[in-house]
Amino acid sequence: MAVILALLAMMTVPAATAAGGASMGGTVSGLQKTIQLTAPASPLAFADVPPGTPFETEINWMAGQGISTGWLEPDGTKTYRPLNPVNRDAMAAFMHRLAGKPDFSPPPVSPFADLAPGDMFYKEIVWLSARYISTGWTEPDDSKTFRPSQPVSRDAMAAFMYRLAGRPAFDPPAVSPFADVTKDNTYYHEITWLAAQDIATGWPEVDRTRTFRPLQPVNRDAMAAFMFRFNSKFSAV
Repeated sequence: MAVILALLAMMTVPAATAAGGASMGGTVSGLQKTIQLTAPASPLAFADVPPGTPFETEINWMAGQGISTGWLEPDGTKTYRPLNPVNRDAMAAFMHRLAGKPDFSPPPVSPFADLAPGDMFYKEIVWLSARYISTGWTEPDDSKTFRPSQPVSRDAMAAFMYRLAGRPAFDPPAVSPFADVTKDNTYYHEITWLAAQDIATGWPEVDRTRTFRPLQPVNRDAMAAFMFRFNSKFSAV
């Protein structure tokens, strides 16, 4: 029996020493180190936004602020779908949340012919209208429509953000910062304001000009960037 105990002692001491010391404390320290090394990484906010994704920080900020919840997929993960265009109804929800979810009681009768009180984001869309951030379209029959499932264009997004900021005083530049946005553009004031705030930087082109691409839909990753930068300037959240 003494021989067996001696052999066990010889086997235990090197293991304890390798873990950080011959004492019991050294063994516990080694166990903690092993746990730290093998612990899984923090779960992604969105399965389709891995580290290194363009606008990763801004998208994860959107999730952390509760501005975007994404989609729950059949496998239990959540996705953000960063390259999908932002529809106008989702944009209304984003802006309402960016503003801190202000109290608002929507009317029982919709101001828009294509929007019913039971529709998704009804409250947020009508709030956007009541704040004159989005007025929708006047149709040939004099009704108003919001077109909730239509993607938001970049020029309209500039206008929405300018209005959400409270329509601050701004003198638009005499020369446009964007080759594809002339002074007669409907939203020239709002687009150049967005650029002056560094909320939108546009694209550098091969001829060394910059373009804004005003009629292009806003993708969800770019929307996250716009909102993150807007919040850093105006502290909407």
